[in-house]
Amino acid sequence: MKSVFVNRGKLLIGLFVMLFSTSVLAESKSSLDPTWVKEDVNWSKYTKFLVHPLEIDRVAVLRPPWAEDDPKEWTLEIEDLQAIQAMFRDAMKEVLTADGGYPLVYAPGDDVLEVEVEILAIMPWIRPGSGNTKDGMQVTTLGTGEITASVEMRDSESRELLLMIAGEKAVGEEYKEFTLQNNVANVTNMFTSFAKRLRHAMDEVHGK
Repeated sequence: MKSVFVNRGKLLIGLFVMLFSTSVLAESKSSLDPTWVKEDVNWSKYTKFLVHPLEIDRVAVLRPPWAEDDPKEWTLEIEDLQAIQAMFRDAMKEVLTADGGYPLVYAPGDDVLEVEVEILAIMPWIRPGSGNTKDGMQVTTLGTGEITASVEMRDSESRELLLMIAGEKAVGEEYKEFTLQNNVANVTNMFTSFAKRLRHAMDEVHGK
């Protein structure tokens, strides 16, 4: 039985490398690769998730290169950050628990995998609050911007670090008008995509 666990653990490592690598995500600007994975983890023991609220306390709002000389301050309102947290929470819950998936719990356990995601920086293509028109014309951008994020997965009881992911990710991959509706859709799709990759990796480990 131990060999099965080890093989499944190696399978999950391979899946994480595949699912989060730039080669698979070639259609998007991304460098969210696993930066470290603990060897010989019995991933198949985990059947539940403890997903922490999206960490945004230290997020920096960066100017894109073409706006470096903009004298105005680039900031996000607390309401915007809270909305991003809600989109992350809803996407993770919807994807991970769907169709007999993996329950989200709020306490550690032997079969609980802990997931912590932090957004370190956000680079919107247009200064927040400046509107979405220029010279009376609607602005169209390739996505909403970019984020820099980190992901840590731990054994919830021991708090031992099992996997780390860090890097940049494009928010949106199509040219669309820079509107609130499109920006919300881009952020939601990004979180949903992450949740689906995590769900797929765990399904493979459990033979689903």
